[in-house]
Amino acid sequence: MNMRIFFGGPLTELKDKDATKHFYTHMADVAHKNNIECFWAFLNGTDPVKNPDVPSSHVYTTDLAQLQKSDVMISYIGEPTTGTGQEIEFARAQGIPVYLLYEKGKKISRMVKGSPNIKGSIVFTTHDEALLKLDELLEGLKQRFQQKGTLKEDFPVIGV
Repeated sequence: MNMRIFFGGPLTELKDKDATKHFYTHMADVAHKNNIECFWAFLNGTDPVKNPDVPSSHVYTTDLAQLQKSDVMISYIGEPTTGTGQEIEFARAQGIPVYLLYEKGKKISRMVKGSPNIKGSIVFTTHDEALLKLDELLEGLKQRFQQKGTLKEDFPVIGV
């Protein structure tokens, strides 16, 4: 059984869509280099720019079905996004741990950072640095997955 990543991040109204999607593609390359399966919505038929006619309900069900089949979620949150926040909460309900990526100095929502399934963050200054840190993270996650057979755990919401 192979480990599977659901990559999340903003896709709508990006400041520099080409550069951001290029970065996303390189994140997928790092996963593939580590022999890890991955899913990025924009590479699989639900991109808001390339696939604007895909119904919102299809995007919702497709993305959550792919997330549910994943062992870990890795999310770029350096730009505002509501969809990624929904995915992070869905991941929590499914026991899927989440790791965040964002640029040093960015103000990140405390609601997102406070979610019990957030296991760590990659804070970076350049995309190359982020990709190197991602590679290191994946090596550790892959070892843990091979030892335990899963990365999932129970993430109850305390006090609710």
